[in-house]
Amino acid sequence: MQLTSTMISTLFTFAALIVCISQVTAYPTVAPAPLGTFGHTAALYDNTVFIQGGLTTKGTFSDASYIIILKGGSLSNATWLDSSRRNVFRMRKFGAAVATDDTMVVCGIEDGAQGTGMSCDQMDATGGGGYLYRDQPPKVSNRYGMAATSDGSKAYFIGGSNSIKQDTGTVDIMTYSPNAEYAQWSKGLDMLGILPRKFHTATWVDAPLNEIVMMGGLADDTVTLPLSPVAVYDPVASNWTSV
Repeated sequence: MQLTSTMISTLFTFAALIVCISQVTAYPTVAPAPLGTFGHTAALYDNTVFIQGGLTTKGTFSDASYIIILKGGSLSNATWLDSSRRNVFRMRKFGAAVATDDTMVVCGIEDGAQGTGMSCDQMDATGGGGYLYRDQPPKVSNRYGMAATSDGSKAYFIGGSNSIKQDTGTVDIMTYSPNAEYAQWSKGLDMLGILPRKFHTATWVDAPLNEIVMMGGLADDTVTLPLSPVAVYDPVASNWTSV
């Protein structure tokens, strides 16, 4: 499979966004400055970024919660809001977050031993963090360090490592309906011919591709995987390819 001009353009757009973000050195309008964290999650809905959880630099769970309201699509003009007092998400590290329709979803394993099973928290993104419900996904692989992305109506949770630190190639798909009490979960095609991994990234690429591009990650706690070749998942054709 060859890289199409659309995919190449998309990858260069990602690179340009990284450069733009790296030029932002201040935290406008939020005091005190956001806490130092790692293993946190972030999701974009419309012009709002939601940041949740992770670990502090001291290695303890963080209950930090921030909302960034972008103005004109620019981080340099963004408004940061500390929403920790309204945070209803359970504390977890190395989770995955994604916005689908009007809902932000954070999934992952809660305790430090990664042993309690994966759970999800959901909230209404249009209300700036209004709580919806907590969900214990049925028959969803118990893991952390997943990648997550969305096509606008479905959220895809890909890969990650289970409670015995065994990397997986699992794909779980969440479909949220405003009229349903809980989200609907289904299985996608597990990675075939693609090395299982954790701490990687996945991004949905719109038409004409309508595919998920997955990059990098860590395998077996020892192998840092290269960003290229990339793994491509086509949910309609239900296949994995390496590009």
